[in-house]
Amino acid sequence: MSIIQFRRAKLLQDAKLSGVTVADIARAMANMDGVQALSRFDEGFTSAYLNKAEALLNLAIECALERRCDD
Repeated sequence: MSIIQFRRAKLLQDAKLSGVTVADIARAMANMDGVQALSRFDEGFTSAYLNKAEALLNLAIECALERRCDD
């Protein structure tokens, strides 16, 4: 296993252990868009980011399932 693969596995493990939720991912995505987007998120304008976070996770699940079928 390469260092990069190890770091990514550790990142996923840390996410699981911390109890990351879809809302946490959505807030992080808003944070990446800047202070104003994060402020709007914290004020309750969350639907766009929640939809993006859900879509991202669904796509990641599909990719993981495809990878498992290929193994």
